Amino acid sequence: APQAGNVKLGTNLQIAYFDQQRQQLDENQTVQENVGEGYDTVGSGEQRQHVIGYLQSFLFTPERARTPVKFLSGGERNRVLRAKLLAKTANGIVLEEPTNDLDTETLEVLESRLVEFAGTVLLVSHDREFLNNVVGSTIAFEPQGVREYVGGYDDWMRQRAAQEAPPSQQRRAEQKPQTKQPAAT
Repeated sequence: APQAGNVKLGTNLQIAYFDQQRQQLDENQTVQENVGEGYDTVGSGEQRQHVIGYLQSFLFTPERARTPVKFLSGGERNRVLRAKLLAKTANGIVLEEPTNDLDTETLEVLESRLVEFAGTVLLVSHDREFLNNVVGSTIAFEPQGVREYVGGYDDWMRQRAAQEAPPSQQRRAEQKPQTKQPAAT
């Protein structure tokens, strides 16, 4: 429950949650069992596919997909949890530090999956580049309260710096004409 204020939830809200402690995984089950949750296929409608094929898009070979989670590295466990999360029929995803323990290839897979996701993604991350690549807006907790900024981390920093600049600098920045770069030949 909120400490103050109100929470309004949309209709048909289905939220999937990624926790950095990976408590949603059963370490004694295989990767396939964790993600499939008792089914051979994942997805919905015409988007259904076999669990093993689906796991290959998360860089799991069929052999590795049949391995119990307790034998996986931290990065592999994160991939299992992300695969499980994205296999759910959800229109909202909450991610807590989703880039921990990831190699570059896995990070790129995560970024592309999140960019393609049709619902709302709410994530907390210290990975500034990841935020720049994935988010469409940034929610910042500031002394004046909570504010939403358009764009990723770098966009937030630029907007915040512009707000903090003295009014005379803000006017000059607004009046400064844009210079065109010469075309490359």
